[in-house]
Amino acid sequence: MSDALDKLRPLTPYLAKAASFAPSFCKYLAVALVVLNIGSFPGFWHARVFRSVILLRIQWRLFQLKNMFKSQKKKDELEAKWMEDLTPIGTDPFTLCVPYDTRARIDDSDFNLHLSNSSYAKTLDSARFKAAMAAWPNFFVAGGWMPLAATHYHFIREIPMLAPYQVRIRVGAWDQKWLYVVCRFVTMPKKGAKKHNEKPPTPTAEPAADPSNLSMHIISTPADEFASSAPTPNPHSAPAPGTTEKTLKGVSAGLSFEEDDGAIVHTVSVSQMCFKIGRITVPPALVFATNGFSQPAPEGSAPYSPTNPPPHWATVQSIGVKAKGGSVKKMRDLLKGGWKEVPEAERWWEQALGGPVEERNKASLPAFQKIVGGMEAVRGLH
Repeated sequence: MSDALDKLRPLTPYLAKAASFAPSFCKYLAVALVVLNIGSFPGFWHARVFRSVILLRIQWRLFQLKNMFKSQKKKDELEAKWMEDLTPIGTDPFTLCVPYDTRARIDDSDFNLHLSNSSYAKTLDSARFKAAMAAWPNFFVAGGWMPLAATHYHFIREIPMLAPYQVRIRVGAWDQKWLYVVCRFVTMPKKGAKKHNEKPPTPTAEPAADPSNLSMHIISTPADEFASSAPTPNPHSAPAPGTTEKTLKGVSAGLSFEEDDGAIVHTVSVSQMCFKIGRITVPPALVFATNGFSQPAPEGSAPYSPTNPPPHWATVQSIGVKAKGGSVKKMRDLLKGGWKEVPEAERWWEQALGGPVEERNKASLPAFQKIVGGMEAVRGLH
């Protein structure tokens, strides 16, 4: 034993020096762990999700301070202009694309060194919120909110850890209650990488679905307020349980694994949402129209824009813009059910989204409804 200690005695100064550095090393290690995982600390998720609305509120307060000494009439005109600058007036809903840029942080990655499957939902919370604020500002001013009923994923390829990526939010389709949002997780290829425009496998052909037979049931959640008193058609037959995955792949089938700008598609997700004022469900078409969305201008005419608004925009202003005789209360009353009193032949919001927009929506809707119907069928299995 003494011989062993004698052999270690020359190492004593080095061991003492290492021990003196131990507290500093542990301190730096702790700081490094905090910095690398700070995105998952309490409050950071909320900051990312609500960042867009916080920045918008700051801009609004600064706008009010800037114009606080102007006359009330002038204030009303400037406020209307400020809101119009936020609103996508004259935009075809199917051309809207809201990007959300982020990175596969260490705390969002798994032991395989790529973005964890559980992190896709966390990222979508922020991306959808940003898209909602960009697309439907008038709806939120009127007191609206958007509950999420379901999210479906088609994972194509992994996103490496620390890689920057982008979520691109687009409108997929809608019916009288549900809005289907398509979210694509993409990365930009490295410079000099060979460009290839491969296609995902085409799903096995199935008989054409009869929309009247597709499930339109409400997807329940623990929150009862998601339920709506609005009637929904009952399916005559539920889709086969195994068709849900095929249908979700069908939504992305025919879509390139690359975007038009060369971005590589890693994952396609479909979110099923709806619009509500309190507990009352608002038809998506009405929300779109009151936020300036419309079908394209007639061929040969100037494109619709804030300076050349679609025909229905004057009606929207007369309801919701104070300078035009409207008010937030009038807009809220319309959304809460006042639209039901408008005769079907005079429903300007449906006319605003007619033509090619209506045709594309009708063509796209069955694919999304089949996803919901497939999940409904699976939910009943034991």
